[in-house]
Amino acid sequence: MDGAYQDDLFFLGEFEYSLDSQCRFSIPSEWRRHDGNTRLILFPGRDNDLLLFPFETFREFLAKARRLALANRQVQEALARIGSRAHDCRCDKQGRIKVERPLLEAVGISRQVKLIGAVSHIKLCAPEAWEKQSASNDVYLDELQKISEASDDLTQMLLNTIGKK
Repeated sequence: MDGAYQDDLFFLGEFEYSLDSQCRFSIPSEWRRHDGNTRLILFPGRDNDLLLFPFETFREFLAKARRLALANRQVQEALARIGSRAHDCRCDKQGRIKVERPLLEAVGISRQVKLIGAVSHIKLCAPEAWEKQSASNDVYLDELQKISEASDDLTQMLLNTIGKK
């Protein structure tokens, strides 16, 4: 994938879909690669949700993590936790991905799934869960401020993943 396309890859808006009998749902066409090779990495989130990241974003994370993990036990442990929970999802020809039923049920998704564009990734949750979370419309400005002031230290983020500081 060339860098120009990657720079343009972001997710905006909200969509709601019904799950089919095989726990598949469509990824909106504007969120898919135009060449038909959309690959996403799925992680359980923190707030009864699932998170889908573009494979390219995950690859960047892996490149940084490999440099840190060679001899660092804590980083290796964090990567093992991440790897054990991550799932590789590829869109089929109709733009659908399949998510295992136990993962969906664990976050309260049964028949309908809400896809929320979270700029750098996609958040999946039950529609009613999103209604509760998005009740306050002005909080996003506070979050924008936090992100702009946050550290870019991958080591600290990995250590936080396993609860060590």
